[in-house]
Amino acid sequence: MSFDIIVTSSVSYIKSKDCGYCHSEKDPIESGYSLDSYRNEYKRQQVEELKEYPNNATIGFTIFLCSPQCYEQLMNRGFRRSGSFLYRPDLLRNCCRLYTIRTNLGFIKHPSKGQRHTINRFEKFIKDEDGKDIKKGKHVPGKPFNIKEHILNLEKDVNPSRFRTEICSTEFSKEKFALYKKYQTRVHKDKPEKVSVNSFKRFLCQTPFARQFSKHSEKYWSNLNTYWKSGTFERSRPDDILGPIHECYYLDDKLIAIGVLDILPHSLSSVYFIWDPDYAHLGLGNLSALHELVLTKMLGKKYYYMGYYINDCPKMNYKAKFGGEILDICNRKYVSLDQAASFVEQGRLAVFQDNDNKYSVNVPLNELEIDDSVIGQFDPDAVLTNVAEEIYGTNGGAFQKVAATVSKICLKLPALQVLNLEAYRQAEYWEDGEGLLSLPMVSPGLIPLWQMNEWIDDGIFKRLIRNVYLYDGDQSFERFDADKDWQKLREVFDLLRLLGPKVFEKPILFTI
Repeated sequence: MSFDIIVTSSVSYIKSKDCGYCHSEKDPIESGYSLDSYRNEYKRQQVEELKEYPNNATIGFTIFLCSPQCYEQLMNRGFRRSGSFLYRPDLLRNCCRLYTIRTNLGFIKHPSKGQRHTINRFEKFIKDEDGKDIKKGKHVPGKPFNIKEHILNLEKDVNPSRFRTEICSTEFSKEKFALYKKYQTRVHKDKPEKVSVNSFKRFLCQTPFARQFSKHSEKYWSNLNTYWKSGTFERSRPDDILGPIHECYYLDDKLIAIGVLDILPHSLSSVYFIWDPDYAHLGLGNLSALHELVLTKMLGKKYYYMGYYINDCPKMNYKAKFGGEILDICNRKYVSLDQAASFVEQGRLAVFQDNDNKYSVNVPLNELEIDDSVIGQFDPDAVLTNVAEEIYGTNGGAFQKVAATVSKICLKLPALQVLNLEAYRQAEYWEDGEGLLSLPMVSPGLIPLWQMNEWIDDGIFKRLIRNVYLYDGDQSFERFDADKDWQKLREVFDLLRLLGPKVFEKPILFTI
C-alpha cells in the first residue's frame, strides 16, 4: 500500500510572543488583533485576555512523507513547509494575518518601472563586466517590456562563467551552507553560533518528498537545466516534472544566491531565497521573483506560490508588486489583490462574500461550510463584502453555539469528552513543557465543529477515518479502529479538521 502522506506527530497549536514579522511592535498595538471588535476591546482594557499584545499562533505537525500532489492541496488550505514541518497560522488569533499568495506572468500585464530597472540593472552589470558595450536599459514608451524574454536573455547573451543559474538537488554542500550562514548573520542578524549545519539541513535540505521526486541522475539535472530555457517543458503534463530543487545563481563562478523551490503538479512554490549581502545593490530578491515567474511558465506550471502575504509588514507586502491573488481560507477561493486590498489593510482578517451569497451584514453568522471538492476564484468583477466580523468577532455567530455542538459530538464520540470548552479562546504552547491542548474550537479554515457533527451523523466521518492507518513500531501498520484506538481518536479528529476531507480520501499513515 502507498500513502500520500505519513504524519509523525500530533497536531500542535504553538503560541509564542516571538513573531519574526512584527516582533510584537505594531503601531498602534491594537492592530495586532485581527478584527475591529477585538481591537476595541483592547483599547477598553476591560477583558483580561485582551489586554496584552496578541500571540504568534501557529498550527502545525511533522511529516515523514508527502506527495507533491498532496502538498499542493495543502498549500491551498493555507499551509507552508519548513523542511518536513507543515504549518499555517491561526488567522483569528495570530498577531499577523498571513495570506497564501500566488501569481503568474499573466498578472503583470505592464511591468513596473521598478521591475524593468531590476532586470536592466542586472543585465548591464553582467554585460559591462563581461567586456560588452551595451546601451543603458531605458524603456521606450509604447514598446512592450517582455519579462520572459529579458530574463531568458540574461544567460543567453553572456559567458556561463560570468553568469548562470543551475538547478540541482537539495543535497547539502559546504558552498551552500557558507552562503546561508553569511546571509543569516548579515541580513537577519542571527548569531553565528546559532546558524548550524544541522539547522540548514533541516530547514532547506530536508524535504518530505519521496526519493523518486528528489534523487535524480546527473543526466536528469543536465537535461532539466538545458531544456527548460528552450521552452521544451512549456506544454508538459502536470506530473512530468516534480520535486524539490535548489536553483543556484553563479557570478564569475561564485555562488551568490540560492532559490529553494518545490516543483508541484500545477505550480512552482518558493520555500526560501538566500543571497550574498555583498551583492545587495543588484536587488537579487526582486530579480529572483521575476526569474521564478519565468521558470514557472517555462516548466508548464500555472501558478507561482510566493509564500505568505502580510499587508502591514514591509518584509512581506512587497509581494503585491508581482500581482496575483490571495487565499480566502474559509471560502477556499482566491481573490485578486486588487479586490482584497481595502479589506485586508492594516492587518485585518477577511472572509469574503460575493453577490451570489448575500448574508445579512451586522447579523451574527455561523462558520461557513468548507468545501474541499474544488479550489475556486472569486469573479474579478464581483462586488465583495467582508463578513469576518459577523462570524469571528466578539459577538460573532461562530462562538454562540459551539459549546452545544461540542456536547453533541462528545455524546456520539465519548473518547472526545476531554474537549476543553474554553479552548476556543486560548491554547497552550508545545514542546517547552507548557502542555498541549486541542485545536481551538473556532478557527478560520478548520472544518467547523458543526460540520464535523453533521459528518458523524451522515457516516462521512466514519468513512473518512477508515483511510487512516497506524504504524505499530514494528515495520507494519494496521487500519485505525476508533473503538479500539480511542486514545488516538482525538489526534485523528484534529487532523481531519485541519487537513480536510480531500486528503483523507486516500490512505494516511499516522505513526504516533
